[in-house]
Parts: sequence; C-alpha cells; structure tokens
Amino acid sequence: MNAADLAPSYELVVIGGGPAGLAAAALAAKAGVQTVLFDENPGVGGQIYRGIATTPVRNRAVLGEDYWAGAVLASDGEASGATIVTGATVWSLDPNRLVGVSIAGQARLIQAKRVIIATGSMERPFPIAGWTLPGVMTAGAAQTALKAQGLVPTGRTILAGCGPLLWLLAAQLLRAGTKLEAVLDTTPRVNWLKAAMHLPDFLLSPYWSKGLALMREVKARVPVIGVSRLSALGKDRLAEVVFATGAGERRMKVDLLLLHQGVVPNVNLAMAAGVPHRWNARQLCFEPVVDADFATSIPGIAVAG
Repeated sequence: MNAADLAPSYELVVIGGGPAGLAAAALAAKAGVQTVLFDENPGVGGQIYRGIATTPVRNRAVLGEDYWAGAVLASDGEASGATIVTGATVWSLDPNRLVGVSIAGQARLIQAKRVIIATGSMERPFPIAGWTLPGVMTAGAAQTALKAQGLVPTGRTILAGCGPLLWLLAAQLLRAGTKLEAVLDTTPRVNWLKAAMHLPDFLLSPYWSKGLALMREVKARVPVIGVSRLSALGKDRLAEVVFATGAGERRMKVDLLLLHQGVVPNVNLAMAAGVPHRWNARQLCFEPVVDADFATSIPGIAVAG
C-alpha cells in the first residue's frame, strides 16, 4: 500500500504489529471498527513472531512451537478486515491523535479517533568495555537474523548477559547447528537469593518448566559460567573476552560475542505523544502510566503490550 492510498482518518490506528497490536486490530476490525495497523517491519509479528509468514527456517524445532503459534495470530489479523500496512514508519503522534506516517518515502498525516500504541519492547543497552568492536552485537540482532533470514553465526561464539532471551537464543542456535563456546551468566548471586522467596508461587506457573527445560538443554551442551565482570578486547575487531569468576580472571578467544541484559518498554512514541511515565525501580526503566484498561491520561490514546 502507498501512503496516498490511506484514508484521511480512521476510527482506530494501531501502531505496532506484534502480538498485542495484531490482537487489538483484529478484535476491533471484527467488531466493525474502521482500523488500520502500521508496522515498520516488512511483515507482522513483532519481535516475538518476527518473520512468521516468511521465515526460511523450515525445521520447526529450531525456533520452538511457541514461535510457530504466531502464525495463527498473523493470519487472524490478516483476515479480520483491518488494514495492515507494513514497512510503515510512524514518526509522529500528538495528543490530538494526529499520526504522522511514512511509507516508501511518502509521508502522510492521519487523524485517528482512537490510538493504541503497541510498540513493544527493546533490548536494554549493555555497555561494556569494547562493546563497539566489530564482532560484538546484541542477542536480539542475532535472533532477528535467524528468524528473518535463517542466518546463524559461524566461528567461536559466546553469549553473555542474563534473562530468558539469552537462554532461548542459546537453545535456538544450538538446534540450528551453531557451536557455542560458552554462556557467560551475569546474574548477580544475590538475585538468586532474593528470588528464592518467590519459588513456591513460581512453581505453580507453567513458565518454570519451560525455563528449566531451556536451561537444561543449554547446560547439557555448553559451559555456563557465572561472571561478575566482562570486557571485550581486540584491535580492529573482537579477539577475546575477559571476565571475572569466583576463581579469578579468565580469557577466552572469540569471534562473535552476543550481549543481552533483558528488555525494556519501547516508550519513544508514547513519550513523544505526551503520555505520563514513571520509573519502575524493580525493572530499572521508565514505563507509561495506564489504568486497568491500558488507557493513558490522554483521551483516546491507550498503550498495550
């Protein structure tokens, strides 16, 4: 679709084609609401289901069944009657719900009666010494390459950081045939102790068994090392990783270092629209202030996902 093909106004504009945005757009369109969804990527799916309709990965076990479940959500969105526009960059949203969008270099201003911001999350920056060297990249970038292009790392590869995505990517890369030299876990020991009090409740959740299975899968094939300091060394590109363990400092030769330190809400557009935000001391990030129905204090603007 070209920018010129868009209507001048819509009852609902959904920004972001991930799980939350797709579900919202499909539900609204099925209810008869004139709906358009914009996503800057070539296809819908967001970060979780990236490339769900076009991925060249054919072995379903590589990405896992949770990933392939996104195909139902994507097809439901396409069949809902909502106008879904990919390759569309939303560059402006004001408190009056005037949406600025660019498609193939053409810009349009669209008036919306209601807006749902569903821009999802982004990886938390993980600055370490040497993180700008060629050969150092984020775990999310590596997962994007796997899902969208079917690309896997070659050479000596190390994952470092913490959080579920680190373990998921390690498992996916191993299933795809990548040899990992190590997983360097930066989780502070005190965090495990603090989490112990929540263990009884967590055991009632279905997520604990999935997480445990991932960790066992990775630990069976890759050394997992707890580290407290981490740096990347090299002259023109990454050559080795230096890290501290309880037994002292260690060095490992490496060609590719994938960093991950969790994710945080992508609040850029919500902040630009004037949505109030607050600091989440537990997650160490800013988050939009919403009510129980995900509505913000700005009339007609909600945040989901």
